[in-house]
Amino acid sequence: MKKLIILIALLPALPLQAQTTINRAIGTGFELAIPSNGVYSIGTGASVKAELPISTPVSLTLTGGFTAMFYKSNLFNSSRTPGAATFVPLKAGLKYYFNKGVYAEGEAGTVIEANYAKQSPFAFSIGPGFIVPAGDKNGVEIGFRYESWANQLRQTAIRIAYRFGW
Repeated sequence: MKKLIILIALLPALPLQAQTTINRAIGTGFELAIPSNGVYSIGTGASVKAELPISTPVSLTLTGGFTAMFYKSNLFNSSRTPGAATFVPLKAGLKYYFNKGVYAEGEAGTVIEANYAKQSPFAFSIGPGFIVPAGDKNGVEIGFRYESWANQLRQTAIRIAYRFGW
C-alpha cells in the first residue's frame, strides 16, 4: 500500500510530455477480470467512470460498477456449481497522462459484496491504459490494471469503454 501511495505522489513529478488538454468525460464499459488466487475462475462486469481534470496532466476519477465472479467448476466436487458472486466496486483515484491518450491510473475504494457474505473489503488498483480518439472529445479507452480486494481477491483486469467528453 505504501508503494502505491508513493507512486501516485511521484507521478506528477515525472519529466514526461503531458497531454495539452484533458477533457471532462464519462465512460461506460465492459470489464473482464482474471483472478490470480481464490475460488473464482473469471469475472465479467460493467462500469461507469467519471473523469474530472485537476491540472494539466492529472485527473480525478470516480468509478462505480457491477462485477460477477464465476466459481471454479470443480470447487465443490459436484455437478452443481454455485451461481456467480456479485460485487459492486466503488473507487476514486488519479489518472496521470504521459502524453496524448497514454496514461497510468491508481484507484482506491471499497467493493460491496451483493449476494453472499455481504462484506465490503478495501480495494485498490493500479495500471496503464490508452485512449483511441473517436471524434473531438470522445474516444475508446482500453485500460489494464492489477487489483486487490483486501485478502479476498487479487486479479488482472481489462476495461474497454466508450468515453463521452465535453
